[in-house]
Amino acid sequence: MDAGWILWGGLIGLCAAGVAALARTRWLQSQTLKKCVLLSVVFHGVLAVIAACLGGMRPASWGQSEDGRMTMTVVLADEPLAEAALLPSAAAEVDAADEEPVEDESAAVSGVSVAADAAGAPADFVPLLTAAVEPPEKQAEKQAEKQAEKQAENEPENQVDAAAAGNAKSQPARDVSQGSWRAVPELYADRVGPRRTAAAAARGGSQDTERAVQAALAWLAAAQSGDGRWIAAAHGGGVERSVQGHHRHGAGAKSDHGVTGLALLAFLGAGNTHREGTYAENVSRGLRSLVERQRDDGSLAGDAEFFAALYCHGMATIALAEACAMTGDEALRPALDRAVRYTLSMQNAATGGWRYAAGDRGDTSQHGWQVMVLSSSRQAGVGGLEPAAVRARTFLQSVSSGRAGGLAAYRPGERPTVAMTAEALVCRLFLGLPADDRAAVEAVEMLAQALPSRENPNAYTWYYATLASFHVGGPQWERWNAGLQAALLPLQRRESTSLDGSWDPDSVWGGHGGRVYSTALSAMTLEVYYRHLPMHRQRTGVVARLP
Repeated sequence: MDAGWILWGGLIGLCAAGVAALARTRWLQSQTLKKCVLLSVVFHGVLAVIAACLGGMRPASWGQSEDGRMTMTVVLADEPLAEAALLPSAAAEVDAADEEPVEDESAAVSGVSVAADAAGAPADFVPLLTAAVEPPEKQAEKQAEKQAEKQAENEPENQVDAAAAGNAKSQPARDVSQGSWRAVPELYADRVGPRRTAAAAARGGSQDTERAVQAALAWLAAAQSGDGRWIAAAHGGGVERSVQGHHRHGAGAKSDHGVTGLALLAFLGAGNTHREGTYAENVSRGLRSLVERQRDDGSLAGDAEFFAALYCHGMATIALAEACAMTGDEALRPALDRAVRYTLSMQNAATGGWRYAAGDRGDTSQHGWQVMVLSSSRQAGVGGLEPAAVRARTFLQSVSSGRAGGLAAYRPGERPTVAMTAEALVCRLFLGLPADDRAAVEAVEMLAQALPSRENPNAYTWYYATLASFHVGGPQWERWNAGLQAALLPLQRRESTSLDGSWDPDSVWGGHGGRVYSTALSAMTLEVYYRHLPMHRQRTGVVARLP
């Protein structure tokens, strides 16, 4: 028996060494998915042979009588969170949870909980963990809401279907950590009403940028399909351009959920939700299309192919989270919780990164969308995200370089680029890096050397570089904003055709996502003045407000 164990142990060791050797060579660089499937089949075949030799071909219980009782416990992890998990809890109750048995196993295994008191969070984790602060002008509204709540205490609570809420009146979102009702989170509050106009005027926007945004939204509304999606292939998506030598086999052709998420984010960024706004019906149908096609594992990738799937999931999840945060619609929460669980399951536990499949070491491009999933979901009241955020910061360190660590590469060991430096800086800021940190200053210095140019449009780089420059602020933001408007505005189609208000796909990543991708991303870039409160105007526990 000892010799047998040695033999099989040696065989397992040789197999593991072979797989490791293949993983570290260039053998997996081409046709990765097919070769991984082949390795998986071979590996599991070897395991089956070993199990048969060591334990026999039949389970030990077959053909034998039972001497005692057998009990089976089934935990349905995909069920919605229990109502008890949605109720506010005091800090003492949270502390006591570690000492008492868990009664609701479905909530325990979910890995995602609704936000509780963040008093014990790290001090530098402000954007994700600090509760929203309401401006003074909303105090009167809050008092009126409390009075209305008291009158409705004895009335049954209505569950509003997100699909049918297009014309519903906007309601304040439930702040479950405080057990009260609140308005739109402060991070998004400048999107709504007069605050949007004031924010645009104060932070570098203009009538021209607003006209461009509204024209883009009108084109996106007209381009929406009857079932609520935006179909990438119908608008030029899926064109393979072998960017930077990488072949992704036309991955964007089926990225409907990704471009649908981007289109929804463009509408949400201008204050439209499924409950109010000019495009409420468009947002409602778009959200419904995502939720109805969500997979059992929580993925919102739809039919996207391998290289585009996690991108699509991330973009769609961010849209779902922002809609939930802006309206407080609890009907969206079960789908959001499942989507966030899927994002967490795809993170590499060791490196903290995300890429294409679970266990991948990660890349900065994918990282940015998943970090925004964490931030937007936190604004919607989803908790339990701190460990993932800590790991995400670990990955950012692995791709960093420069005097202060402000530059970033696509993957560890590679040279830093403008696009990845901008995206990494946005991640760092949303994960708590102060806007005046030396790493942030070094990053925007690199961006200053690559101001937007009409001759070389790049919607992806411009989007992240605009976010980074805006949130850091200062002279760099003023220079970048002027260059952005001079380059981006003239590229918008302004003609009496079906393309009016859209942007042509650029020569970099535009071919993958098509015209919906380029138009939505450009609109989001020009919404920067009010999409988020600028981080250089935030302090721990205090939020600067427009004069």
